This record gives sequence, structure tokens and C-alpha cells, in this order.
Amino acid sequence: MVGSRFFPLAASQLNLKRLLIIRLIVFACQVAAVLYARFLLELDLEYTAILLVLGLVAIVNVLVVLRLKNVANFSDTEFLGHLLFDVITLSLLIYLSGGASNPFVSFFLVPITISAAILPWTFTWAVAGISLGAYTLLLFWYLPLSALLPMDAHMDMDASGGISLHILGMWFNFLVSAVLITYFVVKMATEIRAQDKSLNHYREENLRNEQILAVATQAAGTAHELGTPLNTMTILVNEMTDDYADNEALQKDIAVLNQQLDTCKLSLRELVNRANLKEGGTARPSDVETFIYQVTDQWQLLRPETNLQIHITSPDASPPIMIDATLQQAIVNILNNAADASPDRVSLEAGWNDREWFLKIRDYGDGIKEELVTLLGSRIFSDKEKGMGVGMILSQASINRMGGRILMTSHDHGGTVIEIFLPFEPLERSE
Repeated sequence: MVGSRFFPLAASQLNLKRLLIIRLIVFACQVAAVLYARFLLELDLEYTAILLVLGLVAIVNVLVVLRLKNVANFSDTEFLGHLLFDVITLSLLIYLSGGASNPFVSFFLVPITISAAILPWTFTWAVAGISLGAYTLLLFWYLPLSALLPMDAHMDMDASGGISLHILGMWFNFLVSAVLITYFVVKMATEIRAQDKSLNHYREENLRNEQILAVATQAAGTAHELGTPLNTMTILVNEMTDDYADNEALQKDIAVLNQQLDTCKLSLRELVNRANLKEGGTARPSDVETFIYQVTDQWQLLRPETNLQIHITSPDASPPIMIDATLQQAIVNILNNAADASPDRVSLEAGWNDREWFLKIRDYGDGIKEELVTLLGSRIFSDKEKGMGVGMILSQASINRMGGRILMTSHDHGGTVIEIFLPFEPLERSE
């Protein structure tokens, strides 16, 4: 719904403060005009009614000041209400002071312009329509003010007793101005907001890419440095195997150490191979179901203690796709995060349609706080005590590079759900 959207914190407060400043300036001018008309021009006006309207405006301004101190966010609907209040109070003041012949009637354009620059186009058209309706009514219903009547009677009324051409021309000028402002300013404001959004997204992407590059550089250096200690540990473990050949319990532990060392060496070799320029971005053919079971089989070797429940939802034949090592590692990272949150059980749901295939990975842990959802995947950040925050940002970068997207939500019955969507078309073009 349009009315439920909220401005960012700074913009919301700043826009309402600016509106308040405009109101205070106009209020001061209105009070000065009333005093001038009463004591210098001695005009015959309904001063009691005018002061009541100005008193209402003053009360609302005080309430706005108090609200700005106590409330952080202001919705579009609330801002629309403030603009409509300005239109109504202006209509009452002009009604009491000569109607459409009052030169201040053109001030109806100010709420329209403000709305066009800030609010959605539906709200802007509402403000423009109500302002135009009020202006039109003031052509016929108002309290006359003799000082505003033209010097020549024929300029005020035409032969049939209708509205003068001057007043009608003012109304038509307002109509054209309101339509042009509403249409073109809304278009320009929408385009500016879209450009700002794209620019912010571009900056976030650059920041994330810089972080990924820094991580990749550190990973390459670390992989090179780890080779020596791993070889040293392998030599020591082999010596321990020979020295304690008769100790069966120790031999089991040594076998586990050997297995872990082999896993570390294999991971380092794969890291170097994936970083090779000739192999970078190389994809291989597979199908969705086969790929899923390959990834999960590999992951279960790393996390055998976690019960992984796999469910394929699509009854059709598994469609062909092109995959690479980065996608596989991205899914492994997400599965690791899920297993860290709920070591006993993780579920994976997979399926596809005509346009894309998807994975839904759910853990059964405590869930993720809403304020952290926007941080994960956009910067290096972790809410785990021993986490480094690198896994999600690398996974998101890999999936985005393949034209996919990631959604993160909290499940209604506990835990976190990571949804991965990958299109078929970009993958087919990579063949």
C-alpha cells in the first residue's frame, strides 16, 4: 500500500520540518496582512472567524513541533494530511476575504508543488484535485471584499452577470499550472528518487566488491602460507603413526588427523584452481536434481552430525543448468550457517518452473533479528560469536553474479529461511 511506506529517518524529519518552516512564514504573513487590513486599511472583514482559523493553524503548528521531538518516522499518509489541512485552512481564509479575487489564491500551488516533490503521484493528484475544487468553489461562494473589486464595474461582471474574464483567466491559469506541476514535477521527482536509489545500490555493490576483493587477496596469501605448516603436520603425523603403531586408540585419533589434513590440502588445491584465470568462471553442465545431491553429499562429509532433509517439490523432469564451483561453494556456505544455527536438523527444499529454479534452506534455530537482515550479505558482519561474516557476502556475490537473488526471512514456527532463486536464461547463454 502506498500509504504504509515510510521515508528514511533523516528525510522524514527534514521534510516535515521544512513544511513547518513554510507554515510559520505563511502564518506570520497572514497575521501581518490581517493587522494591516484591520488597523491601516480598516477593511470590513469577519475578523473573529479569521482569528479562529489562524488560532487553529497555530495550535497545529505547536503539535507538529512536539511531534518532531517525540516521533522518528512519518508516513506518506500523515504528510498528505498536513498538506490537506493547509489547503482547507487556506480555503477558509480566502472565503472570508474576497474569494477567488483575493490575490493570495495562487498560494494553492504551494501544497501541490510540495506534494509533487515528496509524495507518490496518487497523493499529488489528490492534493491538486482538492485544491482545484476549492478554487472553483471560491469563484461562486465567498464573502465579498469591496477593496478587491476592480475599479470598473464592467471588469468585474460580464453582460450576463457572470464571472469576469480576469477572474476566469486567473482560474484557468491556476488549472494549467496545477496540471503542469503535478505531472512534470512528479515525473522529475520520481526520476530523481530512482536515480538516487540506483546510485545507492551501485555504491553498495562497489563496497561489497571491494570487501570481496580484500577477502580474496587475503585468502590467496593465507592459502600460500598454510601449505608449509600443513606439510610439517603431515610429516609429524606420519612419524607418530610409525612410533605408536601398537597403540590402537591413538592410531584412531591419528587417522582422524590424517583425514582432516587431507581435507585441508584438498581445499587449498581447489582454492588455487578456482582462482586460476584460465578456469575462472568456467561452467559445466548438469541438472538441478543432480547438482543438489552432489552439493549436499559433499556437505554431509563436512557436517555428518547434522540431519539434512531434502525435498524436491517439482514433479517434472529435472531441467539442465550450467554450474560452476562458486555456486557450489555459495550453497555450502549457506548450509553451514544453517547447521551452525541448528546442528541437529536442517531442511532443503528444491524446485523449478519455466523461468527459474530455487532452493529453500531452513534451520530450526532462534531465527534472525529483523534489523540484521539488511546487514547480512551487504557487508562483512556476523551475529555469531566465532563467525567472521564472510560466508554470506561471498554467497550473495556469487549468486548475484549468475543473475540470481537471495531472500532471508524468519519462519513463523522458528528458525531462518534462506531462499535462492536462479534463472535459466543467463545460465543457458553461458554455454
